[in-house]
Amino acid sequence: MPRTKRDVSKSMVALVLSLAALTALGLSSWVPGWLGRDSGMADVAPGMLQVDQQARGIATLGGGVTASLYDSGLRLSHDDDILTETVLRGSFLSAVVGTTEGAGNATTEHVEHEYNHLHITDLRFLPGRAVYTGTVSDGSNSLPVEIRIELAGPVVRIGFSVPLASGVVVHLAHKPATTGLPPVLPFRNLRRNDFWLPAETGRSDPAFTTVLGTDVAIGPAGVARGVDQRSSGRLDLHVWSSSAVVTVSSRPNPSPR
Repeated sequence: MPRTKRDVSKSMVALVLSLAALTALGLSSWVPGWLGRDSGMADVAPGMLQVDQQARGIATLGGGVTASLYDSGLRLSHDDDILTETVLRGSFLSAVVGTTEGAGNATTEHVEHEYNHLHITDLRFLPGRAVYTGTVSDGSNSLPVEIRIELAGPVVRIGFSVPLASGVVVHLAHKPATTGLPPVLPFRNLRRNDFWLPAETGRSDPAFTTVLGTDVAIGPAGVARGVDQRSSGRLDLHVWSSSAVVTVSSRPNPSPR
C-alpha cells in the first residue's frame, strides 16, 4: 500500500526526535565538564582594593625573591620571573561567614555573609618576611586582616589571617595552562571547573601548576579547601578556616611535566 504524505511527515518527525534524543545523550557526557562541575562551591567575587602609601612598594625576601604590592595587586617574583600574582585592581582576599557540610568532593558551602573589599594600611618588614595589616569589609562593617609573606627555602609562604571569619577566599589572576597535580587534583586543565581537595591533602602538597612554572599548595590541613576557575580572569582558592596559607615555588620550573 503506497505511503501518504501524512505518513512521510510522521516518519520525518519521528526521525528528527530520535536524532535529537541521541544528540542530547551524547552531549550529556561532555557538556558538564565544559561548563564546570556543580560542586557546591559558592561564587565569591573580589571587591575593591585600596593600598595606603606606607604599605606600597617592593619588599625583598632574599634569594632574589620579592613581593610587590600596589593598587594593581600583589605580585611575587624571582628576579625577572613572576611566581604568582593576584587579580588586577581588585581585592585579592575575601572573608566569608557561614558553614560547610560534607567532605572532599561532597562538600557544600553555605555562605551567609561576604566581606569583599580589602584595605591594606601598613607594612612591617622583617628579615625574609613582609607583614601587611589592614581590614576586609562589606562596605559598612570590617574585619581585621594580617597577611604574612616569607621565604622558606624552595618555597614562598603567603599566610592570610582574618580572625573573625569562618573562611577566606584568595583571588589569584588566571594563568593559562593551570593544571591539576596528582594525587591532589586530576592531571588536566582546570579551566571552567572547580574542585575540592581531598580531605587528607597536607598544607604543602602541590595542588596545581601554571604556565609560570610554579607549583601551588593550599593549607591548612584538615579543613575544606577548594580551587575554583569557573569565572573568567581569576582563580579562587577557598579555605574554610580563619587563616590560610598558600605555598608557591620560589623558583619557576621550566621543564615540561
